[in-house]
Amino acid sequence: MHTNRRSSGRITSAATQRRLKPEPEPTVKKFIKVILLKTIKEKMMKVPARFVRFGPKLTDNVTLETPVGFKCSIRIRRIGDEVWFEKGWSEFAEAHFLSDGHFLFFHYKGDSCFRVVIFDVSASEIDYPLDKVYVIESDADDDDKEEGLPDLKLKKKPRVNIKSYNTW
Repeated sequence: MHTNRRSSGRITSAATQRRLKPEPEPTVKKFIKVILLKTIKEKMMKVPARFVRFGPKLTDNVTLETPVGFKCSIRIRRIGDEVWFEKGWSEFAEAHFLSDGHFLFFHYKGDSCFRVVIFDVSASEIDYPLDKVYVIESDADDDDKEEGLPDLKLKKKPRVNIKSYNTW
């Protein structure tokens, strides 16, 4: 069989072309969740069905980030069409003293990361707890350290109440 190359362009199948297209922008990026006793006892939080259906495709792990920079990795559990925040959720809830009547505003930032703003039963944003964070600092003048290794110092973030939402 003799074939002639008529074009230098690649011919791709429709399936390949669909895979190459970037995912469309999700139509739903935000949701609110009221914390109930059931949520605390189950140590899982169900993501609203509409967000699951029309929101972004989530990976098996998501990151929750508060306005003061606290980050927590959460494992996703899928049960049928439902999506739940499971492993890591109870630690996030405990760290922020979540209780019956709190409500959380979730804003999807991309790359399976959510910005979370927490409100208490008075409908006021909480004072976020002190977080311990590791900050990498480098001091080129210090001869005692091995070359290229950073000096890790434990620093605490101040307890603050963020009221500005213009960074979203």
